[in-house]
Amino acid sequence: MAITFQIIGHKKSGKTLITTSLIKKLTLAGYSVAAIKHDAHHAAMDIPGTDSDRMSSAGASQVILQSETGLFFHQEGHVPSLPAMVDFLGRTADFVLIEGHKEAILYPRLLLLKPYEKPNEILTTQPVKTGTLFDNQYAELVGQNEIIDWCFNYLKQVKETK
Repeated sequence: MAITFQIIGHKKSGKTLITTSLIKKLTLAGYSVAAIKHDAHHAAMDIPGTDSDRMSSAGASQVILQSETGLFFHQEGHVPSLPAMVDFLGRTADFVLIEGHKEAILYPRLLLLKPYEKPNEILTTQPVKTGTLFDNQYAELVGQNEIIDWCFNYLKQVKETK
């Protein structure tokens, strides 16, 4: 069973930077990492004009694009629950990182703050840690390196105790 960890915060708080940097550090250390990206803005995953986009546009509710080196899964309509997605990805990964889904309180979370944000203005429950890439007196971790190092060590410790 994979260790699951969320990275949450408002738009432009550094979620993607921290998530991708943490993925790189974990994979360089030999861990398998899966990721879930939550997008509240209905972004399209297929590139317009590709075969997978044309299949989806034609009405297919699910499309799997398979190559010799991997696969891409696209689904319209029913969206599985966050725990169902974590369970699916966690079967083969050491860690599942979730970017976003700040309303979910099922997993330990790092809250990234923008300048002048206070944690209690964003969440009603306490995150494991707060961090910022900006100047913010309410953050426990400041700067990309400090945030990544703390996350890496936290996840490694959780993994070793399981």
